[in-house]
Amino acid sequence: MRLFTRSRTSAFGLVTCWALLAGCGDSKQPEQAGSGRTDKSAGKQQRVTHTDVATDESDDHSTSTTEVEKPTESFAPVKLGGGTKAATGAAASKSSRSDEQSYNDVKKALKVIQVLIGQWHGIADKAPGATKSFEEFNWVWDVRTNKNQPALTMKTDNSPYMKSARLTYLIDEQQYQLMILDKEDRQRELRGTFTEEPAFQPGEDKKQTPQRVYKLQLTEAGDAKGRWQAVMNQRDNNRYLLELYRAQGSKFNRFDTIGNQREGTSFALNDSDFKEKTCVISQGLGTISVSHKGKQYWVCCSGCKGAFEEDPEKWIAKFEAMQTEK
Repeated sequence: MRLFTRSRTSAFGLVTCWALLAGCGDSKQPEQAGSGRTDKSAGKQQRVTHTDVATDESDDHSTSTTEVEKPTESFAPVKLGGGTKAATGAAASKSSRSDEQSYNDVKKALKVIQVLIGQWHGIADKAPGATKSFEEFNWVWDVRTNKNQPALTMKTDNSPYMKSARLTYLIDEQQYQLMILDKEDRQRELRGTFTEEPAFQPGEDKKQTPQRVYKLQLTEAGDAKGRWQAVMNQRDNNRYLLELYRAQGSKFNRFDTIGNQREGTSFALNDSDFKEKTCVISQGLGTISVSHKGKQYWVCCSGCKGAFEEDPEKWIAKFEAMQTEK
């Protein structure tokens, strides 16, 4: 019995010495240990990357519990993130989001303000005593210029301030972006979010038709003299104010308010089901009839009409898939 004990002790001593010698001689071990930590960190980042994010003119939005929040359903627009964690989550989502998901998320964030779609007559109310000017704005969907970044676009021929505008939503920045081409052909980029969240209010008609209200404030970045701020102030389905401000020192002073009245049918009679007149691209109220292979469909504006005619099979397939999911 003693002999066995001695042998085991001796063997243990030899193994211990060998391990110590091997440890002293391997200068690469700390580096490998560091690599092990990096792998763990990478695994952690991978879990963030694959956190689910979900979005309407494909779409609408809802909020997840993750740092990268989903665009929200009907009237819970995307909340702005903040801080390092939110930025990290946004960066992680950038690589994992598919083109289709990007399209759907942006479209969903825009759906809450797609009441803008249509032809508007504007009256510019400049400084007191100044002559009023009459303007026309036609807002349409653009799903062709950048297939992953749909937008609401507008062109005007008689505005004293601008020639065109493009309004979209930047998922990773969690901000709306308004690109304005002014009368001097200068591109102005304004960004911002809601100061009054989108909501429905009962109308004053007998049916109390739901009326859309929201206030979206967008500001040109930087500190350059004369930079702009725009406030889109929707008061009901058929009326909104576009307030324009210019920076003077540390303040923004309003230089015009354009009161817009809709021409034609209201877009926001409700927000979910327009039955057979649902636009196959935006899912809004269809106002233009189109056809493919003898079957009739509806689109909401000239932008959606152009996109449908370019690739009808694609939009019909997407629309039918959405109908099946309901």
